[in-house]
Amino acid sequence: MRVVDAVASWFEEIGVQHYFGYAGGAIWPFLDALVDHPKLQGIQGKVEHNAIHAADIYYRTTGRIAPVVVTKGPGLLNCVGGAASAMHDTSAVMIIAGAGSTHFLGKGGMQELYYKGHEDALNVFRPVTKGVWMCVRPDTVIDVLNTAYKTALAGRPGPVFVQLPFDIQTALVEGEVEGSATRTVSFRPRADRDSVARAAELIRDAERPVLLAGGGLVRSAGGPAALAALAERLQLPVVTTLTAKGAISEEHPLSLGCVGRSGTQSAAEATREADVVVAVGARFSDNHTSNWRQGRIYDVPRTRIIQADLDPAEVARNYPVAVGVVADAAGFLQDLDEALPSDAQPDRSAWVGRTREWHAAWQEEIAPLLVAGGDALHPARLAYELGEALGDTGRVFIDIGDVIQYAEVYMTIRRPDQWYINPGMAEMGWASSGVVGAVAGDRSRPAIALTGDGAFNMVSNVLGTAVEYDLPAIWVILDNNELGIERKGAMAAHKRTHPWYSFTRVDTGEPYNPDYVKLAEAYGALGERVERPEQFRPALDRALASGRPYVLDVIIDTTVPTYFTKGLDRAYPDKWAETYPGYGLLSIAR
Repeated sequence: MRVVDAVASWFEEIGVQHYFGYAGGAIWPFLDALVDHPKLQGIQGKVEHNAIHAADIYYRTTGRIAPVVVTKGPGLLNCVGGAASAMHDTSAVMIIAGAGSTHFLGKGGMQELYYKGHEDALNVFRPVTKGVWMCVRPDTVIDVLNTAYKTALAGRPGPVFVQLPFDIQTALVEGEVEGSATRTVSFRPRADRDSVARAAELIRDAERPVLLAGGGLVRSAGGPAALAALAERLQLPVVTTLTAKGAISEEHPLSLGCVGRSGTQSAAEATREADVVVAVGARFSDNHTSNWRQGRIYDVPRTRIIQADLDPAEVARNYPVAVGVVADAAGFLQDLDEALPSDAQPDRSAWVGRTREWHAAWQEEIAPLLVAGGDALHPARLAYELGEALGDTGRVFIDIGDVIQYAEVYMTIRRPDQWYINPGMAEMGWASSGVVGAVAGDRSRPAIALTGDGAFNMVSNVLGTAVEYDLPAIWVILDNNELGIERKGAMAAHKRTHPWYSFTRVDTGEPYNPDYVKLAEAYGALGERVERPEQFRPALDRALASGRPYVLDVIIDTTVPTYFTKGLDRAYPDKWAETYPGYGLLSIAR
């Protein structure tokens, strides 16, 4: 058999159900081999970066790897941004790319990255993946793939890149194809007893403790259940990062919602006032901490931090910790639960009562926005009504832009498997192009991409994939003829804006966007334009009931400012000669 026949059989051995990618000359043998495996469902995007985003979201929603098969040169380069997105937000993606024959390496053939030596794609992907390999012996290909597969899934999941030269693909091999079952590892480390005991002591002595759930907790099997159990038994207020929104139902009486630059006011109040924050699977990123400014979100060192994470590099990266452990989120919370008997806990009813008062006041403040009328739809109402439409099974995928600030704070998420976002690399089009991966993985659950017109314009050809493969995703487009968050930020910083922030025809000066309804119909999808607030929810209900790829072009109120938690903003340092007031920096000498 050819190497590619062995690889296709390996796909079946490891349980692959779908693969994504795009055809090209350097993978002709590979695609030929896959013809003999019709149970493996291949979905071709309209460009490679659509395919890798689909595989990324496929993994996040199913826990299974769907390999991405692409050609050499521009084909594999189109996957770099998607690999970085998966790396930043802990998603296991396996990219398998073609290459020219080994006979020609370094000769500068078509599409070879030879500028610094022989085919150099490995060095392009090295910084944005967990591992890279080029196979130069036919008999080692399956061994390399098993290593790559193990690397992608072990510990903190992430993307990997494997390159197969053309002649390696067609080389003949014999023997049995070994799957990954005997080569993968179970990696759910527990914290050592002394660390658990020290963390338990800090929590037991705390007057104002807060539980902080991060994205790592949501990805930990049993993590959300362990979080709810500990919070309820000890009566601990819970806040989440943006990626962990819904880790505990946002209707739970102990939930204060997301905390960060655009989180709830009540969550920020609680973390500022807390004497101990127990951070599980959270890495304290810039937006989450308001650029690490002391006292804005966290008041370190007055507030002591207990941080547990699978990745030791993330523990104490941005804040000093009172206790730092490398541990699986669910296991760490279970160990804490056992180490904190209920009868040894202080009465925290006053503290919990204060946090609930803050949250009730914040909810009362935003309530009018959730039902706002007017000529155009307020983004708060759009986000709220979309969340209400999800029901028990729906899922929402948030694209990059002003849409995040509205969805984070105004949408109510009740389950940890309903909310997906990519704020680490923050690549525009991630949700718009990748939402089809969620439908491919599970057609029984509705999947909605909430996106801005800027992000959707980048990847609107995804509609072709959705129709071609009968993937009934829904796109809700916030149509404001601009890059809203960029225009508002530039205006705040410079009191004027560049023409690029708005979509405007130079010949007439009129705002410009394509007719998204006609665009959807041209691809074979369905579409509606929503111009008034009361039209949105009925249109969304029709989209959910249709069972077809569906686009909602929603005209939104452009006078609404970007939402920030009170007292916070982007706060980018812009004076080199002045030390930024972040935690842990020396001061520039004067």
